[in-house]
This record gives sequence, structure tokens and C-alpha cells, in this order.
Amino acid sequence: MKQLSLAIVLLAWGMTACAPPRAFTRGEYGDPQEISMLDDRWNHNDMQLVAKTMINSLERWESGRDLNDRPMVILEMPRNRTSEHIDMEALYDHIKTALIQSGEFVFLDRRAREEIAREYEYQGSGYVRGDEALGPGQQRAARYLLGGVITSTIQQVGRHKMVYYKATFELTNIATTEIVWTDHKEITKHFRQRSIGL
Repeated sequence: MKQLSLAIVLLAWGMTACAPPRAFTRGEYGDPQEISMLDDRWNHNDMQLVAKTMINSLERWESGRDLNDRPMVILEMPRNRTSEHIDMEALYDHIKTALIQSGEFVFLDRRAREEIAREYEYQGSGYVRGDEALGPGQQRAARYLLGGVITSTIQQVGRHKMVYYKATFELTNIATTEIVWTDHKEITKHFRQRSIGL
């Protein structure tokens, strides 16, 4: 009997070892707006909820200002104070794109400054026609700094888990350091631990 049991175990192990690796080979496009939570991590739906809240709030703030005085904004370095990886650049890009397309905000590109400075040097080297060469002194100055931070809290009791995110954004007047606008979005997600089949 022991030999039969051992043979069955060895046969099962051999079949498992020889099985080809599994891969996701077929798929279909989904709706990016559809709410889907495959696990308990930050996902694209969370990003969209935060971005939508901040975009709507900033547009309301701007609607009370002089329409001829569009805020000149530069982005602060993103801050992720959670225990997981969150693509803050993607979140910033989502907000920035919508605000630029609204025509109510102007964003300056901080990341391009070094590359632009090198281009100024090249254009001033004599290789470029003098009437077309560009140089320093024409860049716009930022008036506001837009920054955000995401924090999280995780509570787990037995098989139940609650994940709480809070995203807070601020718009700071660079000249006065006054915070002229701020808003936050809270997200709470509840999960129950279950067995996962192969």
C-alpha cells in the first residue's frame, strides 16, 4: 500500500514538473472607467477618482478669478507616503493634461529645463542662423507650485482588511508661500481574504 501511495505522489509530482508554464495569452480590451479591484493595492480607478476630484476643485477655484490671468503653474516633486508603489507621475500627468486642455491653466516644464539650456548653448554656438537662434531670457516664471501627497492606513482583523487612502493637493503662491487652494480625496476599500484556486 505504501508503495502505491508513493507511486501516486511521484506521478503527480512528475506531471506538475513537466507541465508547461502558465501565461496570460488571450485578452480583451476593457473600459478604463469601469471599476475593477483584482487585489488590495492602489489601482487605476483610485488614480481616476483622485484626479477627477482635484481637477474639478481646481477648476472651481479658477472660475472665481480673472479670466485673463491664467495661473502659471509648475509641478512639485511627487510624494508617496504609502507602503506601496504608486505612480505619482501618472497621477500628475492626468491632472496636468485635463487642466491644460481646459484652457484655464498654464504649466511650465521643470524637467525640460536642463535640456533647453543645452539647446540654448547649441543655438548660440554659431551653427544656427542668427535670426532663428533662441536664447535665455524669454522663459515664463511660475507663479504657483502644485504639489500632492498620498498617505495610506491598513487595518486587518482576521480575514477582513480595510485599506484607506488620502490624497491631498495644494497650490502655493511662490511669491508669498501662501497656500491659495487645497483639497483632498479619501478612498476606503474593504476586502475579505479568500482561497485562490489555480
